[in-house]
Amino acid sequence: MSENNGFENNGGRNGFSSDDRPEVDQTAFDGQSGTGPMRGGEPGSGWQSYSVGGSSSGGSQNQGDQYSFRMEDYDHISSAAPAAKPKNSTGLKIFAVVISVLLAVTLAALSGLLIWTFGQRDGVGSPEEVDPPAVSDGAELPSAPAVDITLHDRPAPDEESYVEGVLSTEEIYVKVRPSVVGIVTYDASNPLQASSSGSGIILSEDGYIITNAHVVSGAFGIVVVLDNDEEYEAKLIGIDERTDLAVIKIEENNLTAAEFGNSDELVTGERIIAIGNPTGLNLAGSVTQGIVSGLNRNITLTNEDGSTISMEVIQVDAAINPGNSGGALINKYGQVVGINSSKLASTTIEGIGFAIPVNSAKPIADDLIQHGYVRGRVLLGVTYYPISDVLGAMYNYTPGLLIYSVDEEMDVAAKGIKPGDTITKMDGQDVRDTDSVRVVLDGKKPGDTVELTIFRKSVTGKTSTFTVEVELAEDQGQTTQYLQQYQQNQQQNQQNQQNPFFP
Repeated sequence: MSENNGFENNGGRNGFSSDDRPEVDQTAFDGQSGTGPMRGGEPGSGWQSYSVGGSSSGGSQNQGDQYSFRMEDYDHISSAAPAAKPKNSTGLKIFAVVISVLLAVTLAALSGLLIWTFGQRDGVGSPEEVDPPAVSDGAELPSAPAVDITLHDRPAPDEESYVEGVLSTEEIYVKVRPSVVGIVTYDASNPLQASSSGSGIILSEDGYIITNAHVVSGAFGIVVVLDNDEEYEAKLIGIDERTDLAVIKIEENNLTAAEFGNSDELVTGERIIAIGNPTGLNLAGSVTQGIVSGLNRNITLTNEDGSTISMEVIQVDAAINPGNSGGALINKYGQVVGINSSKLASTTIEGIGFAIPVNSAKPIADDLIQHGYVRGRVLLGVTYYPISDVLGAMYNYTPGLLIYSVDEEMDVAAKGIKPGDTITKMDGQDVRDTDSVRVVLDGKKPGDTVELTIFRKSVTGKTSTFTVEVELAEDQGQTTQYLQQYQQNQQQNQQNQQNPFFP
């Protein structure tokens, strides 16, 4: 027999066997006391010990049919395993009290704010909407200081006073706008679709118009659009790429010709106006305004064929964009003093534009109208590659003008000059580029001669240097060449129209 906490284990059960359950002696209770067995944790007066068997120290055992209950047998159990104390909930209670106080304060503050807000708005201490108080006849509402905002009509033109003929920008526009036209060009490869556009200025009532050479250069067809949107076919009268100027003509009379001024009278800082068609006819007649930033500016440009243009121009800060080319630069008196050119404009720096002075353009236009080219210019009759000293050293060429074509009708061909020769000097001066050639030839006129120093290298490698005197011809410009090309394009167009598949 083993023991477990003072009880005998019989048949796997602790304390009692299934046949030895104790019988309770009903006489163990005092029926007169009326009290329970325990009070205050001690035996009550009605508690009676009873036995169902014997007892042993350290616990109870089943011994026969007697059981004796003794409190001291359980003292060690209660002292060894005291009852667990209930958890202390004081902190939770304090936290709940604090939260409740905070919520109460917050709700009170919000209620007070709402009551105050509605009281300020409606004059009452309740948030309910009420009708605004009626205003008696003698009462006045609070008001802010009055602001004087007056809408004025535009003054009539005769009410404006101008000093010494100076015009406003509005008057300049009204005066000059009818004299500025739009120009649309068509290419031979697609004659039904516009290839580029620009601007022009009416020179005369019978339809002569000045523009930039690059606007109409190589055009198969030219259309002029007036300020009233009327369109006219135009023909090329003359073109001069050296000054980037050209003259075209439409068959119309009673046009509004521009008034041209003296560009030599311009001063730096003077107000100027530009009128043109930037980006095309969708912005036709656009006006920009600025000042003269500089006069007599010398600039040099390189054409697509490698030739250069050197000219004196007017520098302005008015916007001159593609499409403005050929448009008018106007002074404060409404006089055209320049022909705008976007080709001369800076593409890397803002606020810089250029215009060709009218005093330089007028003689060019006169010659183009009367002769189709600019008279008095000389022509040598060769085309060449400019070879600088550095380039010659790099590729083992003789520095100078390496000739690659010769006009057979010129005197230079008659004197035996041929492609492959190099002109090293003209009139004893070294020549390496177009600018150095122009320095020598600008002082000459058709019929004059120039001395050329020629370097020649034969196919066998033999070299020689000699001089030759050549008579200069008159340079008739590119007009004849363009007119011939135009006639060829017209013939090609007629052939295309006979083709049923031509669009």
